[in-house]
Amino acid sequence: MRTEHKEYTITAYTEDYLGLIGRINAIFSRRRISMVTFHVGPSEIEKVKKFVIIIRETEESVQKITRQMEKQVDVLEVYYHKNPYLTVIEYAS
Repeated sequence: MRTEHKEYTITAYTEDYLGLIGRINAIFSRRRISMVTFHVGPSEIEKVKKFVIIIRETEESVQKITRQMEKQVDVLEVYYHKNPYLTVIEYAS
């Protein structure tokens, strides 16, 4: 049985902590997962960063990565969804 790789967007909210980008990057490097895009910037909440990471993987792999990211001390919340979700929102507005 062949597993299908789809594009997923992972959104993580973290405390503003020096070295966290390297720790998150290490999670993907250990699993040999390439990131399509990786954006970091401020969120709506002061002193909280927002990471938006797009990868092309299986849903099982994405679930494992999000659970591992949630275990990081400075990560507050992590979400993921398939990218066609974004297309639906664009057309709805």
